[in-house]
Amino acid sequence: MSLVDDLESFVAAHRLCGTLTGDATEPVADGYLLWITCSCGKAFERWVTPEAAEYDLLRTRLLASQN
Repeated sequence: MSLVDDLESFVAAHRLCGTLTGDATEPVADGYLLWITCSCGKAFERWVTPEAAEYDLLRTRLLASQN
């Protein structure tokens, strides 16, 4: 699964729990930490490398252009 797929799955599973809060750290040479917490106590954390971010961005744009 890609980052976008994992993120969408987490949000879909927790959107009815209550509040979702997220952010990302400042990027450094080898990536950044993306996190989302749910009011139910579950958390989604992912270290995102520059390569993974580029892949997900390109994939998302390609999928959007197909619609």
